[in-house]
Amino acid sequence: MKKIVKIFGITLLVVIIVVVAAPFFFKDQIAQIIKDKFNASMEAQIGFAEVDLSLFRSFPDAQLHINGFSIINKAPFAGDTLFYGKEVKLDLPIGDLFNDASEPIHINELIVHQAVARFTVDKNGNSSWDIAKDTASAKANDSQDTEQDTGFSFDLKHYEITDSELTYEDKATQNKLALTHINHSGNGDFSLGKSTLDTYTEALVFYGLDGIEYLSGQHVILDAAILMDLDNQNYTFQENKAFVNDLELKMNGFVQLEESHVMVDVSFDTPSSDFKNFFAVLPETYRNNLDGITTTGDFTVNGIIKGEVDDTRIPKMDIKISSKNASFKYPDLPKTVTNITIDAQLKNDTGTIDDTYLNVAQTSFNIGSDRISGNAMIKNLTTNMNVDLNAEGNLDFQNLAQAFPLPEGMNLDGKLALDMAAKFDMESIEKEQYERINTRGSASLTNFRYEGDALIKPLVIKKASIDMTISRIQLKDFEAQTGNTDLNAKGTINNLIGFLLQDQDLKGTFTLKSNTIDIADFMTAVEVAPAKKANQTTQTSTSATTEDAIKIPAFLDANLDFQANRVLYDGLELKNVSGVALIRDETLTLNNTTTDIFDGNIAVNGSVSTKGATPVFNMALDMKNLDIAKSFEGFDMFKSFVPIISVLQGKINTDIALTGSLDKQLSPILSTLAGDAIAQLLTREVNATNNPLLAKLDQKLSFIDLNKFDVSDITTKLNFKDGAVQVAPFDFNIKGIKATASGKHSLTNEMDYTLSLNVPAKYFGKEGASLLSQLEEKDVDSLSVAVPVKFSGSFLSPKIDLNLDLAVKNLTNQIIEIQKAKLKDKGEEAVNSAIGDFMNGKNPLNGIKDVIGGYGTPKDSTSVTKPGDATNTVKPKDPVKEAAGNLIKDLFGRKKKKVADTTKTK
Repeated sequence: MKKIVKIFGITLLVVIIVVVAAPFFFKDQIAQIIKDKFNASMEAQIGFAEVDLSLFRSFPDAQLHINGFSIINKAPFAGDTLFYGKEVKLDLPIGDLFNDASEPIHINELIVHQAVARFTVDKNGNSSWDIAKDTASAKANDSQDTEQDTGFSFDLKHYEITDSELTYEDKATQNKLALTHINHSGNGDFSLGKSTLDTYTEALVFYGLDGIEYLSGQHVILDAAILMDLDNQNYTFQENKAFVNDLELKMNGFVQLEESHVMVDVSFDTPSSDFKNFFAVLPETYRNNLDGITTTGDFTVNGIIKGEVDDTRIPKMDIKISSKNASFKYPDLPKTVTNITIDAQLKNDTGTIDDTYLNVAQTSFNIGSDRISGNAMIKNLTTNMNVDLNAEGNLDFQNLAQAFPLPEGMNLDGKLALDMAAKFDMESIEKEQYERINTRGSASLTNFRYEGDALIKPLVIKKASIDMTISRIQLKDFEAQTGNTDLNAKGTINNLIGFLLQDQDLKGTFTLKSNTIDIADFMTAVEVAPAKKANQTTQTSTSATTEDAIKIPAFLDANLDFQANRVLYDGLELKNVSGVALIRDETLTLNNTTTDIFDGNIAVNGSVSTKGATPVFNMALDMKNLDIAKSFEGFDMFKSFVPIISVLQGKINTDIALTGSLDKQLSPILSTLAGDAIAQLLTREVNATNNPLLAKLDQKLSFIDLNKFDVSDITTKLNFKDGAVQVAPFDFNIKGIKATASGKHSLTNEMDYTLSLNVPAKYFGKEGASLLSQLEEKDVDSLSVAVPVKFSGSFLSPKIDLNLDLAVKNLTNQIIEIQKAKLKDKGEEAVNSAIGDFMNGKNPLNGIKDVIGGYGTPKDSTSVTKPGDATNTVKPKDPVKEAAGNLIKDLFGRKKKKVADTTKTK
């Protein structure tokens, strides 16, 4: 007995070891077998990212867990992903793990999580899901079992698809169906000939045709028991509930799969006929505040879909939506919407898809004495849709506000009147063939008033009217006011129907006139906060700002010829503004735009785009005769980039080409600016008193009065890059002193500038008279000293460095060269001797050495210590250099004379 128990124990242990170890040894082999079976049956490439096998999770079945299961199409959809499943779990009998390649694998349970399936029909009619191999054996025997064709037998008892997505797109007919957030499950027995499948399905449904979206995220639920007759491929609805949003439908009928087609015989209707069903159809976003609403009348949806479905035919259908003499009233509002009539029918009598049409025979409602009604016939739904519609009526927006709950903070007033009709086909809309669009009638808006989050100030449209008697709709009158802004516009709208029906940009040409346009009036009222303005002199009307202030409309594609007497923008007042604007793709392009400002004129050409996360601009500005003081106060850019301009009085001309980013109030972000400028000063007046830089320079250059130098006609070039200003070298004159300036400074006004002064000899004054008197007059006239001046620090706390050593060396060299030139005719020996004497104190030119040295009269040469006397030897000085140095230092070190003294000195 013990031996038997021992043998049994060992056997059990071996079995356990095999069960535990088998997944590790066989999972790759089993995964390859499954992959080979898929690839053998499909014209596609099957791939797995990771495979795991367990013999315990679904015991007595084995569970194969596949991560990253993919099916990649071959031609003509080569490279497209037909299916991808993040997780796929298959339960199969353990014995099937050891089947050879010729034996099918039976699938008992299937779970798919986070899958994406994309089914596509191309323009040639090829289907991306048609991937089954058309083998010779299959052709010989079409009745073969599916398991022999695919290598799998789906004997499912349970299956699930969770958090998945499916899309279908027919590029030829421009049909597009998308199901998102799919959760679907089924319990039944697919191994039986007949059984009941209990299913639950929910998804969000999107459907579009020819660019028009008819379903936009409707929540669909189907909870149904389906009788499956797998032998005859017949599936019949039994107990079921279907919901479209909250509208309940009851389904009856069956679907049967035939060899050449699918037979459909399904009917549906609403279990109740209460008008509340109408609100149930609406997406949840539009069904707010329905608590307590009272309704009368009916609303019903019913339909029949019956017939064969194949590549060329669809079922016949007759789907009706009807409401008669209905009404509804919100509990907190005084008015009732009455006489609601809806009579719409989607029908196909032939089974040919092109014969499907939608007939909205009537739709109308009343609010008090106001009535709006319309009808439409739409044919050729799947090809070139033909539309014939009419609408007429009057609506007082006060009545509308008393019948419908408006968003919080919104108020409406005014009256709408319309009587219009249109006939068109969608191809004409798409190709903008407006001559094929037949419209008539008119629409008008009077005394309309809007208050809400879209604008800070109320918008009042005194009158607006459109004339639809020609193919291009005419905007005849448009008079509006919001805040300080008044607008008067006329023009042509090219594609109003395309804009309303096909999500096209609104295209047109308009002229706009205004007395005042205040850009702040067009900011949104959302998240309003007191932000620091780019210009502290901002007008009162621009004191409010917002994080989402100004956005160029994405739907506009218009040419605008505009004139405005005043435009208020970011603290500036622009006068006599006129030009041409092109608005397209969230970009405003200005051409030949001019304005008067700062007692001068600016011409503007360029663009502003708000398409990206950060608005950008590219502008060319031609500024003429601007008042410098007013420009400095008004332009924040001048303060940061050319702060020195504040000392000037008069006019300036400048051409600026700039690119950069804008903040959300469309003011330039100075650190992003890049470009060039050419500036010309038209002034003779400089006020250095209150400028730290010029005041300090005035102290250093004691022989110059900076308040009196002439800067007229100065022209210079500036370059803006990486938040810094580079100034190209430019020349100017300070009372006969030639000056050249260049350098750069940052936005924090840290300077790196060089000023080169070429000082004539006449500025040496009486201190240099004794030195210069020994030179001929023509030599004195040609003699000047180059004095480099270095600027660093900031404009408010400048550092100025005068390179006097270089100036001394320059003056010394010039005097020596003059002396050499005078002796050139006496030969090289004489020149060298004279220069030697000159350098050693022997002045051949009437004692000029002593004058240059500042001694007054020549000293006894014998007083110079002899070279042999080592104890008293003194190194000879360079008298010319010493005299020049004393002269330069005295020139730049002496105190500035008073005006009275200056007149006497001469």
